[in-house]
Amino acid sequence: MMTNHPDDTIPKITKKYPVIKVKDNNPAETVVEVCTESRIIFTLNGVRVGDLSITPLDLDAFAIGYLICEGYLCSVDEIEKTSINLPNIDVITKNSSNVTPGEFSKNSSGGSCRELLPDGEKQPLSNGLVLSAEKILQSMSHVDEYSVIWKRTGGMHCSLILDENGSVVCGVEDMGRHTTVDKAVGMALLKGTDLSRCYLVCSGRLPVDMVAKAYRAGIPVMVSNNAAFAGGIEFAKKVNMTLAGFVRPPNMTIYTGAHRIQFS
Repeated sequence: MMTNHPDDTIPKITKKYPVIKVKDNNPAETVVEVCTESRIIFTLNGVRVGDLSITPLDLDAFAIGYLICEGYLCSVDEIEKTSINLPNIDVITKNSSNVTPGEFSKNSSGGSCRELLPDGEKQPLSNGLVLSAEKILQSMSHVDEYSVIWKRTGGMHCSLILDENGSVVCGVEDMGRHTTVDKAVGMALLKGTDLSRCYLVCSGRLPVDMVAKAYRAGIPVMVSNNAAFAGGIEFAKKVNMTLAGFVRPPNMTIYTGAHRIQFS
């Protein structure tokens, strides 16, 4: 897989601005650090498959993860060449097969607008992975560790992929919670990780498009410190995923797939 990536085109991920902060009705001049954003126009074999805003960080991983998590590709091995020259990310596959134009993320840091539940049954994920509840609860501390830019700006989300032993495979931040999943999946795949033996820990809510990204990547367990939505829960049930929200030690809410979680 070849990558053309001129680093001098990547903007800084934060900027500083003079502001007036008001506390207890008292205004005061100060300087704050603010996240930047970059527009991405994503093409696959010459067909546009994405138009969205992301944090200009870990773009190689994002390119891979986006195509896997959105269901355009099934494997990294399908990629022949990736060119990154903002705002453009262009990917060519080895077979250069035609891509059917469809709906996709447009001008948003949010999730995909692609069809999530096409006609026909979705292949359910296997039951092989079992995790202890204690391990899942302990995992949330890593979100704090990897939320470096969030601590400085308050403007980022975080996703991590952990192996079955609870060790962090990779962790990323981005302005959008959906794109953190893309980036984390891409990073893990670049390391040759077997995602069927991993679980995803993230910040932010869990609607159906977030859950579908993890499913397409083959990740059987997804947990968050925030709430799940009905669509995400119903999708997780259909594909045999374990979904847990409000994971805030010592508590969690298990929406689906409790058979993968052991309690001492």
